[in-house]
Amino acid sequence: MSMSVPIPSLDDRTFDDLVGEAVTLLPTLAPEWTNHNPSDPGITLIELLAYFTEILVYRLGRVTPASQLQFLKLLGGPKWEGLTPDSKIEFLKLLMGTGWEGWKTITENCPADLGKEIDCAVIQASPGHLDKAIKYVVGELTRNECAVTTEDFERFAREAARQYSGYSLAVRTQAVPSINLETARTTIAPPSDRAHVSVVVVPNGNVSDDEAENLRKKIKDDLTNRCLLTTRVHVVAPVYLNVAIRVKLAAKPGQSKGELSKGLGDILKQRFGSEPGQGPSGEGWPFGRALRISELIEAIDDTAGVDYVEDTAILQISTREEDLPLPEFALGVQIGVRSTVGVDTLLGGSRILGPDRLLCNAEGRLVSVLLKPWELLRMNLAEEYIVSGNERPNEAPNE
Repeated sequence: MSMSVPIPSLDDRTFDDLVGEAVTLLPTLAPEWTNHNPSDPGITLIELLAYFTEILVYRLGRVTPASQLQFLKLLGGPKWEGLTPDSKIEFLKLLMGTGWEGWKTITENCPADLGKEIDCAVIQASPGHLDKAIKYVVGELTRNECAVTTEDFERFAREAARQYSGYSLAVRTQAVPSINLETARTTIAPPSDRAHVSVVVVPNGNVSDDEAENLRKKIKDDLTNRCLLTTRVHVVAPVYLNVAIRVKLAAKPGQSKGELSKGLGDILKQRFGSEPGQGPSGEGWPFGRALRISELIEAIDDTAGVDYVEDTAILQISTREEDLPLPEFALGVQIGVRSTVGVDTLLGGSRILGPDRLLCNAEGRLVSVLLKPWELLRMNLAEEYIVSGNERPNEAPNE
């Protein structure tokens, strides 16, 4: 972010303006002075004073690099603590211009004191580089530092995560207003409370549970200092909707079930995973985006070794992977009707997950599985649920 910082015009009067102003005041201040011709010694004195006044006016509008440094420090702090480390580096880069690459090479193995480096660079910077750097740093210092909107909470959470990790860890964030996800992660309709804001944090990369917990505490401390007094902030781990599926397909010649299982697992993780490089746009599965059955069939059909897909059925859904085998999380169970789960019954599902999870078409066939705004997707495919050709489907455990 940058903004234009115009040079202050504290007084724009010229030599002629000053002389003309002085002469117009003579009848009032010195009525006995009647000769205002240029040859009059008094007029010469006025012109001399106007000449020096114009010089002072010009100097008044000039700000030296040393003065600019002090003015900026009134905003950025004695050690530029008002700027984030990333902003300090960008500020220094703009000040140094072509000398940046050399400085970067020298300091790669010996971290520099950025505050002192900026002080020196301000003094030595060319006028052009200094002007660009000032515009940048003023823009950075005028950024909003108070978390009010959901975008504010998400941005500050990402910045806090990077600071905590030494700027090596990026995270995905999703702020959900009016909900406390620490106590209502699996309820059908979490109660709305405007005092609460929940921020879901998904680290990009391999992070241990302890590291993830410490990261969330760090982010919560940072957000608590930025939000309004009555706001209650909750920073939570991602909530996954686990979906177990069965696939009936025609395999290409020579494909074993083990090879199909690995290929299907890889492509499902690539298409529906939450890590960078995964998901429909390569940025991870979007929070709250519904799973369309057509997308699932398309992904399976694109798997190496698959000739075509005959049928795809969703067997269970749950927000806890360990709950998937439980009967209450199976789809399609109807009391008093003999049915095969996911095959000839399309209604049902756990009441814990809510009645609005399954979206069916006019014929009653399942077309989408809906996610809550704070949920991500996790696909589960067991090898025993891959049916090839005329092979008989495995019976579901809860029939």
